[in-house]
Amino acid sequence: MDLETIQQQLTDAGVTDTFGTKKEIKALPDMLSDDEVIQYATSGFVDGNTVLMVCTNTRVLFVDKGLVFGIKSTEIPLTMINGISYSKGLMFGKISIVNCAVTTKIDQVNKDTAPKMVEAVKKATAALTQVNQQPVAQAATKSEPDLIEQLRGLKVLVDEGVLTQDEFDAKKKQVLGI
Repeated sequence: MDLETIQQQLTDAGVTDTFGTKKEIKALPDMLSDDEVIQYATSGFVDGNTVLMVCTNTRVLFVDKGLVFGIKSTEIPLTMINGISYSKGLMFGKISIVNCAVTTKIDQVNKDTAPKMVEAVKKATAALTQVNQQPVAQAATKSEPDLIEQLRGLKVLVDEGVLTQDEFDAKKKQVLGI
């Protein structure tokens, strides 16, 4: 992914707060895969360092490009997020992301972008969950008699020695979507 595409995605997502994160934005082409789409981004502080917090369609990424050299990035896959919340003060907001037993706190977030970031993460997580559940839902839409007939046909192949029991078990899981 190139910088121009990333800047267009940031614009399309309505990103307005990238204060102090120009270096981090320039580092994104090396960090994002071609199939990732930026849902939202904002700047804030994690452990006293300015970071760019980016929500894509698969993960939340924290990018910190040091003043002199080096880059530090941390990511949380959307499937690993247990909760996300924000609070607003007079000047700034805070975002908290719970990932298993670890809570990441992002301080000094623009108070207007904090709720937008939380909403973007929630929407991206819901969309990813829905995509991951589609194969199971598709299997469930097959009528029960069709599934039973398929399994009976496979069982005949096991009885005739064409399939092994392990092959049958694997195919059974595939047919049932489990």
